[in-house]
This record gives sequence, C-alpha cells and structure tokens, in this order.
Amino acid sequence: MREVHYGGERDFKKETDLAPDGWSFLGRDKASWGEEGTGVISVDPDEEYVQGHPYYHDTEFDAEKDVIHLQIAAFRDRLCPRTLYNLFHKAANPSRIYVRIIQQIKYDSDLDDDGDCWKRFCNEYPDLDCTQFEHQVRVFTVDAETAHGPTDPRSKLSALVEYDHINPEDPLVAVVQPQHYCMQTDSHMDFNKNFDSELIQMFHRTRNDYAVLSTYVAAMEQTDTWPSNVPHLCMVQFTSTWRNWGTKYCENLKKPKMTNLPWGAGLSFQKCHAELNVPYDPYLPNVFDGEELSRGFRFFTFGYDVYTPDQVLVTHDYKGHQSNPNVHTWGGKRHGAAKSVELEKARVREKEYADDAKVLAHVLQRIEQAREQITPVGVPRLNQIMDIAPGAERDKIAASRYGLGDRRTIGQAYQFSGFDPHQKKMVQNRCGNLQWIPFEEDGSNYGLENTLARPIWDGSGGAAAAGAVPHLPPRSLKSVAGGKLAAGGRMVAAKMKESSSSPQSVVFVIALMLGVAIMMVMSRRALNQTCKPRKTARMVV
Repeated sequence: MREVHYGGERDFKKETDLAPDGWSFLGRDKASWGEEGTGVISVDPDEEYVQGHPYYHDTEFDAEKDVIHLQIAAFRDRLCPRTLYNLFHKAANPSRIYVRIIQQIKYDSDLDDDGDCWKRFCNEYPDLDCTQFEHQVRVFTVDAETAHGPTDPRSKLSALVEYDHINPEDPLVAVVQPQHYCMQTDSHMDFNKNFDSELIQMFHRTRNDYAVLSTYVAAMEQTDTWPSNVPHLCMVQFTSTWRNWGTKYCENLKKPKMTNLPWGAGLSFQKCHAELNVPYDPYLPNVFDGEELSRGFRFFTFGYDVYTPDQVLVTHDYKGHQSNPNVHTWGGKRHGAAKSVELEKARVREKEYADDAKVLAHVLQRIEQAREQITPVGVPRLNQIMDIAPGAERDKIAASRYGLGDRRTIGQAYQFSGFDPHQKKMVQNRCGNLQWIPFEEDGSNYGLENTLARPIWDGSGGAAAAGAVPHLPPRSLKSVAGGKLAAGGRMVAAKMKESSSSPQSVVFVIALMLGVAIMMVMSRRALNQTCKPRKTARMVV
C-alpha cells in the first residue's frame, strides 16, 4: 500500500513526485476525521485490486465508432438547444451519438424556456446543419404542469432505452445493445473537444465492464481549461433520506478512481447493460434528496462500481441555469383563471405534441397500470429499499424491476461506503483509496435475462410484468404528421387483408398506398423546411 499525506501550500512538483498516479482530497474537518482523514492522499491504483480484479470481458473497443446513447431531461430550459449544439459540435464522431430528450414545457407560454429544443437548435445555430442529425435525435414533449421532479422524466428516458432494447426490429430512436454506451447529462451542458472518444477510452482505463463514470459536473468555465482537476463525490448527509453532500476533488489521475457509492445524475457514462439492469425508479414522484444515492446503492448491489472520471470532459452552466427562476417551478400549479389566448395556445401545442403523448403512454403502459398498486412511493420507498426505515413492502420493492441486485448486499454497501444507517451519518471518511468488492456474476450477458424478467410489483406477470411492452404501430420519428402516416399505414394493412376476398379493394389499396407515399414525401419536405437553419445570430456559447 502506498499512502502519502501532504498538506500545506500547493507544490505541484512535489505532488507529482510523491503521487505519480494522482491525488485525492479528503477534506479539512479534523474534528470529525482526525489527521488521517484530512488533507490530500496519493492515489494507489494497486489498492483497488487487493481482494481481486473486476470482470473485464469486453476488452475490444473502437473509441471512434462505438455507439453512444445519450439521455437528457429538460425542464423549461432555454439552454437545451445550446446543449445539442455543443454536443454535436464538440464530438469526435457525432454520427454515432443517439439522443433521447424528455422536454417539459408550458404549453401556454411563449418564453424561450418553453420553446421546442429541437426546433430552436435548428433555427438558432446556422453553422451546424441540424438535418444531418434528425434521425439521431428524438424529443418527447410533456406538459410542464404535470412535472413531478427530476426522477419522473429520467425514469421515462430509462423506459425508452429499454423499449429500444427489447424492440430491435422497430426502435423509436435506435437499437440499444448491452455493449453500447449509455450516457446521462443535464440540458445545460458543454463538452470538451472529442469528449465522446475520450469517455470511451476513459471507461476502458477502469478495466471493469461494470464501471460507471459519474460525478457532480465541473462548472462550464472549466471547459477545455483545467481537465486534471475533477470533482469527486464521496460524502453524504442525511436529511429525510441519504443524499450526496458537496464534493471533494481529485487531481492528476492516471485512471478513474473508484468511489464509495455516490452517483451523480448530471454525468453518468456506462455500458447500456448498466442502464438496463438498473433503470430509474418511476415511483419516486417529487423526490430530490435521495434520487442519486439510492441509485448508487442499486448499482452497487448489481455489481457496478462508480468511478470518478480521471479528467473533466463534460461541464455544467451553473450560472446560466440556476439564475433562471422558471427552472425551479416544477411541482407548482396554475394560479388564477387562464386567459382565453393562453388556453388556445395550450390547446394548439397539446395537439401538436399529441403523438408524443401517445408514444409515451404506450411505452409506459405497464408502469402506469401498476402505479395504483405501488406503496409506498417517494422518499418512504427509498428509505425501505436502503434499510433506513422498516417497512412491510421492503422485500417486495427489493425484488422488483426497480429494486436491488443480488451480487452484493446492502450490508456490504454500508460497510464499503462509510455510512451508518442507524446513526444516520457518515462514520468513516472513504474519499481515499478503496478496494474492489468481489461478487459472482449472474450467468451471461450481465444478468439481463433475469433482470428484465422481474415483475414491476406483484410478481403475477401480465399487466404488472416488466419487459413486455408490445410494438408500436408504424410511425414517423419526428414529423407532426406521424399520426396521420401511422393511421394511413393501418388502413392500408386493413384493406390488404380485405383484398384477398374483394377484388375491388385491390384498386383502392393501390390508390391508398400512392396517397400515403405522397403524404410521406410532403411530410419530409415540411420537416426539412422546418429544420432548415435561419440566418440568425448564434447564441453565445
């Protein structure tokens, strides 16, 4: 074991000599942690392997071509279009990135906060032709008045990823394979140049198929300026439940550093089998505290290990986002009588996004059918699954689709993390060097077969069973006319069935097919016109 504590004024040459693999800052609270739990400590990569080596089967990769699926939840965020611009502008290979966005906007508002993310991206960034990405991005629009906090849209995104995995012949966006990479960020982000290739290479520096790269994201001012100083999640506090508390930092890491469970929603990068095994729990309405740490617990019990990235590649516009009062209005209600013009706007936009509502209703039908049976929900549900509070439903929650894994135990999680569920506080500073906790793998394909077969709740299958969503009918990926095209397709199919016994139907089918084809061409032209960038001033990035 190589541990060197170093305090006092920064001496970068001395730090490099003493810690060739980087530093981890433990903190300054000597009253709580003593001398050994404060200051900075040299990172010892060999310490991680004292009890064994993580599973690393997927050793072959192509950092320039491997597929990435990005999930973004946006709530009344005027910065969402800029995030899309930064994403595709900075990527080494933007053509391999598929983006799913849940945007929550007020239908009766004309504010930029409530504009359509995709349309504004197309119109406001003329130096990047949006039409080249139109088949890689799908934005699902939800009325912001129905928002239930950050977990709600993120759970919808998890369900969309699962749908595209179990319906590879007709995905909504693109086929999701377990070995693809799944990524989650916020809707007000910037990226270092070539971040996509760098993230894939970074993932493989962990030499762990079960790695999850995650942290609280550095401020946008750090984009492409100080990549070696990385925020490090390793401390928690107890409010009504466990929540991440502040950040420490790591510096000059040569590989990602394993951390003690805390996971951050602002940046997560892992193989898609992690997203499929540990999806967002859809039964946590209006939960903020506990959203992230509960998922860290679940990742751990499924065998996944959270790592702090070894360099900053994704950054966050804290100033621009948090200074906008509209982004803090989720969970509110309409007050007073709405004006007739506002109601009309809302009706028009509700109709415009009706196809999104239908698709989401289809994808989420199993989840929604089980919702009335689910008890408890929200923070009480989290506290049962993390063994903070007793509850009769704890075992049922743990065994469900959104429960715990069986590779490691909750007891191991608490021992590894340094949290005490009885005292409800941290009892050990675990920001330093950690040892990987061994587990036995669950068969092949990372246990996905067993996980996807889990019930959502009651164990009886049928409407409450997970992973059984039937295919959608034919639909357009982005066109407003998608509903009409799907309807036309269904009519053609019906008439073709009739034609076997009715010769007159054959002529009608041919004419109808020509009509649908013309409608598709016109819809495509309209889409291209809509997405054609206007000559407007680009927003400052």
